Amino acid sequence: MFTRKPGDNGPMRWVIFSLLTTCAFAQSFDVATIKPSPPLDSMNGRIFMGPKGGPGSDDPGRYSCQFCDAGLLLSFAYDVPEYRILNATRLPSERYHIVATIPAGATHAQFQAMLRNLLAERFQLQTHTEEREMPLYRVVVASSGLKLKEHVEGAPPPRPDASQQRTPGISFRQQGKTLADFARVLQGQLRKPVEDATGLAGKYDFDLSWSFQDATDSPLPDVFGALQSVGLKLESRKGKVECVVVDRAAKPTEN
Repeated sequence: MFTRKPGDNGPMRWVIFSLLTTCAFAQSFDVATIKPSPPLDSMNGRIFMGPKGGPGSDDPGRYSCQFCDAGLLLSFAYDVPEYRILNATRLPSERYHIVATIPAGATHAQFQAMLRNLLAERFQLQTHTEEREMPLYRVVVASSGLKLKEHVEGAPPPRPDASQQRTPGISFRQQGKTLADFARVLQGQLRKPVEDATGLAGKYDFDLSWSFQDATDSPLPDVFGALQSVGLKLESRKGKVECVVVDRAAKPTEN
């Protein structure tokens, strides 16, 4: 507890200074550059696309995002999947290379605030959040019962089916994952909110493959068939989901 004599505002000045410093610390990157990405060309080898670095990674003081569009950056900044970004047609469609230097000790939440402010400053981005009704899915156990293998620590990974490896589609082969983890994977694939409603908290080994949504002649089952094979199913309903609505955006200025 602070104690002070009448007229001595030193501790209070220190508290105010500390709060102002913390706010300023959370507002911006030390340095940030945004440049248009070059044309995609794999003739010179593999191309890396997406983010690297930042708090929680092996390079917490540097963040980069290669071949990233504004929708992807907005998804990172607000921690929402892209399907929950509305009016996305207002966002620039071009891809960019972004490199930013992050103040030492920044948290992930502070990093996201820096990224939001960068988008507001350089992309003239203006957004608001609101709830919208949309289709939702719940993962539940089918009447046939769960057929997933419970995870055993130290067990060798399952051998993948060679024929399925050669077939285009989506694969989820992971050990020691929860059904809540799996629901998040499905959410990204289905582009709709997916909730784990099984009531099961255990860890399981997954070895599932399913066809792309627009595939018509794939030998793989669709996602609903893949779930049915392990005793799960998706129930559809509607509900309100918080979304980020884009009010304004523009192409960024280069630097």
